[in-house]
Order: sequence, then C-alpha cells, then structure tokens
Amino acid sequence: MGYAREHGIKALCFDIDGTFYPKRQMMVRLALSSVFHLPFALKYNAMRQRLREETGFSEGDTEDFLSFCEKECAILYPDKDVQYFIDKEERVFRRPWERLFSSIKPYPGLRETLEKARDEGFILAALSDFPVANKLAALGIDDLISYRASTEEYGALKPSVRPFRMMLSELGVKPEEALYTGDSCSKDVDGARNAGMHTALISHSVRVYNNADIIFSSWEEFGKVVL
Repeated sequence: MGYAREHGIKALCFDIDGTFYPKRQMMVRLALSSVFHLPFALKYNAMRQRLREETGFSEGDTEDFLSFCEKECAILYPDKDVQYFIDKEERVFRRPWERLFSSIKPYPGLRETLEKARDEGFILAALSDFPVANKLAALGIDDLISYRASTEEYGALKPSVRPFRMMLSELGVKPEEALYTGDSCSKDVDGARNAGMHTALISHSVRVYNNADIIFSSWEEFGKVVL
C-alpha cells in the first residue's frame, strides 16, 4: 500500500512548471519570449516576488484575478489603468508563451503514472502560479486532470494559503485528504503544508528537504511510493 492509501488521501494535486516537465525547458523559452522586452520582464519578476513576500502564507488582500491585476499594475504602472497592464502582460508573456509551450516535453513516465492514479480513483488537480492555458494539452495529460486553475484567479500567489484553500473547497476534500506535489520548497511544499496538506517534492538534488513528506526524483518513483 502506497503513501496515499495509508494516509486516506483522495486528491493528488500538482504544480505544473518544473513539476510535470524540466524547469530548464521553461527557463530557455521564457528567455526567448522576453528577450525583446527585457526591462519589462525584469520589473515584472521583481514585482511578483514583492507580492509573494508581502502576502507570505496569509490570505492576502485580493480575492480574484482583476483585483490581483490591479495590485500588479499599481506597482509597475501607478499612472496607468489596469487594462493597460493586462494588455501588455498578454502581449509580452502570455501569447508568446502559449506558442512556445507546444514544444515542451514532459518528464518520462508522467502520463503513465497519472493514468494509474486516475484509474485507482484519485482526483487529479493542477494549481499553478502561471496561467494553465494549453499546457496540459501540450504535455498530453489534459484528459487526466479534472481540475485546473491558476493562483491568480484567486488573487494570490503561492505560498499564500488562499489558492490552496480555494482549490480544496472546489475539490470537496479536507486538507489532510490531499497531497500537493511541486518543485519548489518555499512555494509548493511550505505553502501546501501551511494549508494542512500532505506534500511531495520532485528534486534531483542530493540535499534532503525535511519539510516535505515525500521526496522523489522521477515519476516512476512517485508511482511506487505514493500509489
């Protein structure tokens, strides 16, 4: 019996970027998509980190996508309206990223492991700080994930408790009935743990991160340990 059955877990929840596919693929494509807008890209990343640090594990003070965008806009473009920021973000990042993502390759064994989890009756969910868009389809797992959302839709970035809490509410499961898997110790593991969830970290590092309930380096290993 795997970890999930032993602990009464009903939902297996996942980060996407760096968890379903190697993060280096994302970094190369992000560099390509932002090379002609480098000043904006640097300011954008700094702004997101500031918001993450200000909110921390708390609920935050924004509750939906529009209010979150208004807060982003207030930092980057205090003299502009929110639609200006939304349009620029869409033009610089979101549309180019969707085009580039079509060539992303998932980790080996990802689909086989998720198929097994689905067939064993687990709810499969994806929660990412970035828009989900066509990512799951490009990775060949769109049909396996029954719930998908971006934390932006809930007005806060990980590790805020808000997106985790909203996801659990929509899934209809208690925190202790869910396992959240990601590649970031601070955002995924600490965030989900703070929300009361079980946690798993995908890592190829020799260092052990003790706050994660499970550490694995391949999806084949995940299947053996969790399912």
